[in-house]
Amino acid sequence: MVGAGVGIDTGNFADELEDELGSGFNVDDDGANTGADLYVGFAFGGASSVRLGYRKFGEQAGEVSFGGAKIGEYEVDADGLYLAADLMFPVADTVYLGGTLGLQRWDGESTTRTASGTSRASSEGSDFFYGVRGKFLFNQGKAGVVAGYTLYRFEDERGDELEYDSISLGLEGYFR
Repeated sequence: MVGAGVGIDTGNFADELEDELGSGFNVDDDGANTGADLYVGFAFGGASSVRLGYRKFGEQAGEVSFGGAKIGEYEVDADGLYLAADLMFPVADTVYLGGTLGLQRWDGESTTRTASGTSRASSEGSDFFYGVRGKFLFNQGKAGVVAGYTLYRFEDERGDELEYDSISLGLEGYFR
């Protein structure tokens, strides 16, 4: 099995940053952004699978202001390798619904720009993720359209959490 997809990713970095900065600061996030997913795997039992892949999350970016005046900008990028299992149940001949559980090895980097300069920070870790998936098989079961919602929650060495909610759409090809 081989697959690829795109995801609309939203993250909580702006909320975390605003809480950390305190009162008087406002963090305006640019909103959802597009990420990519590439994987290979083994399909079994109709539409269930085990996948090994690479996930690039949509960039989180925004502005920080104090008292209504812009004082800086930020960007957050995250990506990494993962291993996931999808357990799917048939609801019709070619339609399957189920869930996914996986382990993501992630790397994250944040860049902050202010009048006094640019700073970068990075962290990495391994965390579980979970979600719901649906598959529609076509071409006599040799291909499928995949849709899903997945929640990723990454905790770094300092205990800070970065969350991504992802709504995704993709294609899979099966070698049967």
